[in-house]
Amino acid sequence: MTATHDDHGRSRIDRERKTAFVSHDWAGTDSLTNTIVSTVAELSGRDPTDVDRLYDRIDPESLDALFAPTRDTVARNTGQVSFRLDGYTITVHATGDIVVAPAP
Repeated sequence: MTATHDDHGRSRIDRERKTAFVSHDWAGTDSLTNTIVSTVAELSGRDPTDVDRLYDRIDPESLDALFAPTRDTVARNTGQVSFRLDGYTITVHATGDIVVAPAP
């Protein structure tokens, strides 16, 4: 398995299987949609601008708002949403965990 890790060791990208397990940092500067598109681009070996447009599949603002911490910074811990993007199935969990796998 070929893998890369983020600073916390929570992200794994397996290029051989074209699968990624990443954790979105809600307190970071990147949006959830940027994390998703960057991961798909890395798996596919393409530039993020060459990945299918996320907003053709799902409303990025709604996706960001769906799982973002509430106004009083309480993290959301339940729920998930799945959709397809550029030949991959993306599953986003309320915890910020994201699974990217080849679409069946």
